[in-house]
Amino acid sequence: MFRNRFPLIFIFAACLLLSFSPLFSQTAHAESVSADSEPNSSQSEPNSSQSEPVSAQPVITEIKITGLKKTKPAYMQQVLEKYKGVPITQIDLDEVETTLQAEGLFSESEAEITRNENGELILSVTVTEKISFIPLPFLSYSSSTGFMGGLMLMDTNAFGVKDQYIVGGIFSGSMQMGVMSFSKPSLSRTKPGFSINGSFMHRDNTFQDTDEKTFLEYENIGASATFSITDKITEHASVNAGIRYNYMNISYEDEYAAYENELETYHAISLLGGWGIKYPVLNEWFLSTKSARLNGELIFLTSGKKSWSLSGQIVIQQQLPLPRFRLLAQGSVLYTRDLQISQWQTQNAIGTTILPAKFHAPQLAGSTLGLEIGVLKTKVATISVYGQYELAMAKDRTDERTLSQGYSAGAKMYLSKIAFPAMAFGLSHNVTKQKAKFSVAFGMGF
Repeated sequence: MFRNRFPLIFIFAACLLLSFSPLFSQTAHAESVSADSEPNSSQSEPNSSQSEPVSAQPVITEIKITGLKKTKPAYMQQVLEKYKGVPITQIDLDEVETTLQAEGLFSESEAEITRNENGELILSVTVTEKISFIPLPFLSYSSSTGFMGGLMLMDTNAFGVKDQYIVGGIFSGSMQMGVMSFSKPSLSRTKPGFSINGSFMHRDNTFQDTDEKTFLEYENIGASATFSITDKITEHASVNAGIRYNYMNISYEDEYAAYENELETYHAISLLGGWGIKYPVLNEWFLSTKSARLNGELIFLTSGKKSWSLSGQIVIQQQLPLPRFRLLAQGSVLYTRDLQISQWQTQNAIGTTILPAKFHAPQLAGSTLGLEIGVLKTKVATISVYGQYELAMAKDRTDERTLSQGYSAGAKMYLSKIAFPAMAFGLSHNVTKQKAKFSVAFGMGF
């Protein structure tokens, strides 16, 4: 039974967590600059200057930002506020530039320490902003699902304070969907953020097993709306809570009447909660992150039924000694109880690609391990290739455990001056089932 084997994934996740432990014991990296030296140097001073008491060391008295066009200076002052009043020996300019790039607003950034006319130390930052507002057409093709396309009106820096909104439509042979979203980031515990999301959809659904054999088809018309609040509890960690309303009207042919108890039209209210932590690291090729995430959802249907789900994910993007190379590792788990079949999830919930695109399951777990290599970097874009090995476990419709393994490989292009994905293509091969599929996307990533 799947239930008896499912702990294997938790063992894998625990192993990832051990390798992830440096995130939870962050070590300060300071660059020493004496008060009498040129302050824009990032080289360490001799040990004699490092022995100077912290209270006697000069500190950053001002943050100066040059190059802003759309972004409000007051917003960036809040982002960089943590460096104000910090002794110069504790300022790491690489960390400052990582903080800037992690905002996702700038194609170029440079930080240095200078002095004003009074001799006081200034953290001077120069940036070049990305294009954040654009009508974005996109198109994707998968050998298993066919073509999908649409148009999104997006702004990832609305009002110059990193508010984000999306309005648009997604279309394919089996789906028509309209979406809208607005979010405001949380800058600190005293300034929580929030998000509002809504969608409506018409879809023809096909459910397959891991051998790509169809066992269920139905049509649904639905809509959903979500409101959530995010609170930044530390520099890198945040919590969120929210509520979601979901409506789904389901219709099906008589041949699938055996599933009628699992295909009821419903209204549902969900209570949401989550916790996440994320650490970015920048080098000349990639902005890499180490992150962990836990989410929970409690669902109440108007029929009186209730269900719940828990999900967890650990992602490690680790730069290797060669700057073009980085390690990619991920472990994800989704556990649900009492969901009706129309609420089952696909492999998108666990970040794998080797399972059939139309495979759905109430419980999923997956892991990936591979490399990404930068092959070309210009002022316009960065192009990389990747390859990774995948493992996916699921509890299928017969309550039996399924295990698949295989590999995926492909290429990605990241635009440097536009804050959106540009292009991706990949090939996945499920070695267990001897099934392969190809995907390509323009204007979006996967």
